Amino acid sequence: MAQLQPSPKLQALLKDFQQIASMSGYLNHSFDPPQLRLFFTLYGRVMVASPEQGLALTPQLQAWCEALSVRLREGSSCAIMPPQVQVSVPQTMPDGRDYLVATLTFNTKVTETSYLRIRTAVLAAYQDAVKMREVGFAEAPPQSAPEETPLG
Repeated sequence: MAQLQPSPKLQALLKDFQQIASMSGYLNHSFDPPQLRLFFTLYGRVMVASPEQGLALTPQLQAWCEALSVRLREGSSCAIMPPQVQVSVPQTMPDGRDYLVATLTFNTKVTETSYLRIRTAVLAAYQDAVKMREVGFAEAPPQSAPEETPLG
């Protein structure tokens, strides 16, 4: 029995998702023609002034993760499975700065016809993670509804 090879389109979609994931995490995958199975890891990191401030911000980071999880599910029309969330204790970088990190892991199956809504939801999530890493928690909640996210 011959095994189906992934289409050139699915291979191109994989490269697109790998580029997105490189923004703030990584991606594992497997081909199951005519589908592409994607296993994402997204890191949400925020710098803090001290381990004590990190502990104080843990509930806010947890809430950020929960909101991001809901947006991933809604933005993908529930094609993305509910993320698993793990929030670390405050950690210290080699240069002495302290940070707090959340890890979201989630997976989905992509076909040539379903990739756009999944891509849009995943791109928005990774953009939010990059924004938080660069500027910390904003006063306003992240705006990552798919219709508001530029794809350009």
